[in-house]
Parts: sequence; structure tokens; C-alpha cells
Amino acid sequence: MSSLDSTFGAVLLALVFSAVLFGLTTLQTYLYFNRFPHDARWMKGLVATIWCLDALHVALCTHTIYHYLIVNYGNSDALLTEVWSLAIQTDCNGLIGMMVECFFARRVLKLSGNRYITTLIIVLAFIHFGLGVYFTVEAFVLKDFSQFAKLTWVTCTGLGSAAAADITIAVSLVYTLQKIRTGMARTDNVITTLIVYAINTGALTSMFATVCVFCYAFMPTNFVWLAFFWVLGKLYANSLLATLNSREALRGKGKTDEGTVILPMSQLTSSRSHKIPTFNTSNGGGVRINVHTTTQTISDYREAAKDFESSTPSTNSTSKQVDFQSIPATRSLEKDDEDSFEDRRTSRQWEY
Repeated sequence: MSSLDSTFGAVLLALVFSAVLFGLTTLQTYLYFNRFPHDARWMKGLVATIWCLDALHVALCTHTIYHYLIVNYGNSDALLTEVWSLAIQTDCNGLIGMMVECFFARRVLKLSGNRYITTLIIVLAFIHFGLGVYFTVEAFVLKDFSQFAKLTWVTCTGLGSAAAADITIAVSLVYTLQKIRTGMARTDNVITTLIVYAINTGALTSMFATVCVFCYAFMPTNFVWLAFFWVLGKLYANSLLATLNSREALRGKGKTDEGTVILPMSQLTSSRSHKIPTFNTSNGGGVRINVHTTTQTISDYREAAKDFESSTPSTNSTSKQVDFQSIPATRSLEKDDEDSFEDRRTSRQWEY
């Protein structure tokens, strides 16, 4: 058994830091339910479940520290065996991580439509959680901390899967968001912000998971790895809540000062095939980036304008509107030509 500094000293500091992050989780949970009362029930249930698991994890960690440093103060033999709360807390963190990773896997599917990448992320998330449960069972069997070196492969594989899932999520989101840039300043501003969020979220959680792997691989008899692991669950919870709560700010980035969505006239006149991005700003849902791809004749400008206006949320803005009815057709078509054209319109919607 290593010294107290690298064992219970490390987890004591981790408990203090985890408590601070749990306070942030609680604040973000309150803000979420206050700002987004019309979100889907499953999303509200997900947030509530993660908060409860995070609270339970803090309680289990507190019991662990109290057991070793208060109840068994001066009892060196008690410091050599594992208490039940220390074993169970692993599953709380593992379940939080799996739920958050599956949530982001859903976003990857909605943005990219790639089922293979989504399946890979979900499989890695379940490996992360499954090996955490296996670690808990084996910890009850082994009991003695000196035997925990036998579980090195379990911890390294489980946390390695978590890091791989987080990196895959970040790379997939960045790649997909980069592909849907339109050249419109306000739209690209929102996309850039989403890319930064994706990178920061994946980088932080994957970094802590990787540190846990290396610490356990090289120092399995101390609790330095456990200190990082206690914090890891709080990072997962806060990454999810920060993403959900940021939707309100992101909606403002996609609108003008008067609250209307920008549509440059060049998007209507530069070519026959164009993309018109809009933002769904309803309070109940997430930030939706709608891209309508339309292929039609020049004489259909009026219909394109109506389609765009119907996909844009209504506002009370008094800003000057463009009268699309006054736009003349620059070329007339013979009846046979018009019959040969089909109005082919496809619509894809990304929800972030």
C-alpha cells in the first residue's frame, strides 16, 4: 500500500473538487428546467437522472472518505481493504458517462446520418459501462487493495473505450459541421461556436479518461487514478448540461438585431441550385439548422420566397421586408419547356 499522500490524500482533494463541480451541475440543472420547460420528456428525464446519479456519487465518495479518515482514524488495517461505497461509486460514474455518450451519439446520427459511426460510439460507451460493473464485482471479491493490480486490464480497457468514444464524437461533429458551412456570416458564426463546443467537450473528458488509464497502468496501488476518475463523471454531466443550456445563446447568434433571419439576395439570384439556411428558434427544442436545397426554374422565385418565409419563425419585428412579388422573371419559358421541368425539392434538417 502506498503512502497516505498518494492514496487517501489524493481522493480527499478529489472529493473537494468534485463537490465544487457538483454545485455547478446543480446550478446548470436548475437553469435548464427554468429556461427550457417545453423540452421533450425524455430529455428532462435524462437531465434529472444524471443529476440524481451525480448526487449519489458525491454521497458515496463522502461516505468513503468518512469511513477511512474518521471512523477508522488510526486503524491502519482498515486502510488496506475496500469499503462498499468505494466499489459502487464506479458504477455511478460509468452510467453517467454512458448516458452522455449515447446522447451525443444521437446528435452525431442526426447531423451526419452515419449509422456506422453512431453504432461505434454506442458500443464503446457500453464497453465503458460494462467493464465498470465488472470492476465493481471483482473489487468486492478481491477486497484487498494490494490485489487491484489484477484489474489493470479492466480499468485501462474501460476508460480507454470512454476516451475513444469521446474523441470519435468530437471528430464526427467537427467534420459534419464543417461540411455544412454556407458562407453566410451569421450561419457560419453559429457553426463555428458549435465546433468549439464539440472540441472542448470531447477534449476535456477524453484527456481525463486517458490520464486515468496511465495512472492506473503505472501506479495501480495508489489512488491518483481514482482522484481523476471521481472528477470525470462531473465533467460528463456538466458537458451535457452546458450543451443544452447554450442553445439560448446560439439562437441569438443566428438572428439580426431585430430578431429576423438574414437571407442575402445573392442566395436567390446567383444560381438555380442554392441553399437557404434558417434557424428554428422555438423555446421548446434545440437549435435546428435547416438547409433547404431547391432546384427549379427562374420563374419560381416567388414560390421559393414563400417556402423560406414559412420555414422561418414568425416575429413581431417591424424591420423592412423585401417584396418578392416585385421581382420580375428574367426569362419566359414555352409551355413544353415548363412541362419538362420538375420542381425537385429536398430538405434535410440537422438538430443540434
